[in-house]
Amino acid sequence: MIKKILATFSILTLITAASADDDIKSLKEKCDGGDYSQCTKLADIYATGDESVLDFAAADKYYEKACTFGRDQKACSALVFNKGAVSRIKSYRVPKDVQRAAKIYNYAVKSTNYDTLYELFKQYCEDDKDLRACAYYGEMKVSGIGTRVTVNRGIKLIKESCAEGDVYACSNLGYRYFAADEIDTDEFKAFKLLNYACSNGEFGSCRFVAAFYENEIGVKYNQDKVQYLYSKACDNADAISCHKLGTIYMGDKNKIGKAVEAFSTGCEYGSIRSCTSLGQIYLEGKGVPADDKKAFNLFKEACDGNDSTGCYNLALCYEKGKGVKRSRNVAATIYSKACDVGSTAACEHIAKTENAQSPQAPAPEKK
Repeated sequence: MIKKILATFSILTLITAASADDDIKSLKEKCDGGDYSQCTKLADIYATGDESVLDFAAADKYYEKACTFGRDQKACSALVFNKGAVSRIKSYRVPKDVQRAAKIYNYAVKSTNYDTLYELFKQYCEDDKDLRACAYYGEMKVSGIGTRVTVNRGIKLIKESCAEGDVYACSNLGYRYFAADEIDTDEFKAFKLLNYACSNGEFGSCRFVAAFYENEIGVKYNQDKVQYLYSKACDNADAISCHKLGTIYMGDKNKIGKAVEAFSTGCEYGSIRSCTSLGQIYLEGKGVPADDKKAFNLFKEACDGNDSTGCYNLALCYEKGKGVKRSRNVAATIYSKACDVGSTAACEHIAKTENAQSPQAPAPEKK
């Protein structure tokens, strides 16, 4: 009897696991197909499911996709504090704590109660002396999220966490010295802090260090370092760095394949400019076989994310029947959107079209 019960339990467990796998597979297909509400559902499973599916990096990826392309408010809210959860798993000098990560994620996913999140980080900072929690606690004070704005106290918390070795805090502080309004600009301190963070696992900082070398901000231009730093950040899911890297590779006709790889990675991680750049490569057949349909899909994804060039190219596809059935009406609508989101070429196209369609003034009557 016991064996039968155990056997039945084992079968039920397998069925449940298989069902979860099927759900994830189905949601992935729908998400990748452009149904961004399904991306949020998929991210929820990765963020709050049982240990067999718990994957904060995957949750981060799909929340970002739902937020960026689907404008899903719930997904965007989750992204506000996603790094707080991921840091519990992977970051420098932070002990692995799946339960705490899940708790942070659950608050972010299931509500927009920033007051509760504020109290959560405050508790972890003051009671547990958790450096990363203190950094987030300080960031919320500086930004006025879940509490009133208290810039000086917030900056002090971030500085203290950085001084104790928390790389996220150092990255945050470095960025503020470089570009934020809350403290006086100090490019030397910014470079030092961002470089430290980049070297110790906060790979998003590498993009800013690359910008120092690329734009000769206090350091000499160094092409090798620029490429290395963007590559390092791209390899660790910094989408903007992937686009920067792809753009560098496009300058060398022998590295078009690497450009395609970088833009593909950037597009996958949410860089809409990467989607546009990749679409242009496929449309023109640069180093790859021309593929109008693939180009069209990439331009559509970019335009859904309000990339002006992506929208302009999508309108061209409709106007010329590239990868889609020709439709001047749809093209006109998308040209209008492209103009609204910043495409000068689209605005000029609309003006030119309107001038061509306007009735000509009658010729002067001859006497």
